[in-house]
Amino acid sequence: MSAIRPGRGEWTLSDLDKLPLTTDLPTAASILSMGTTKARSLARAGQFPVRVIKHGDRFLVPVAALRRLLVEADG
Repeated sequence: MSAIRPGRGEWTLSDLDKLPLTTDLPTAASILSMGTTKARSLARAGQFPVRVIKHGDRFLVPVAALRRLLVEADG
């Protein structure tokens, strides 16, 4: 049984606490209220708002970096 995930732009810091150390690009995009296509484009261009880790053909995003960005934006 999979847990229901928050929708795009509906993520809270508490939701982020439930994620592992890294997350996939579609989840990171949802957290940042952007579409997956835009996220992939930014990641490929090296312009994603936080550091991404390229692993094969996948992009991984450190959850701590997403958390910092959200805290700064809320600041």
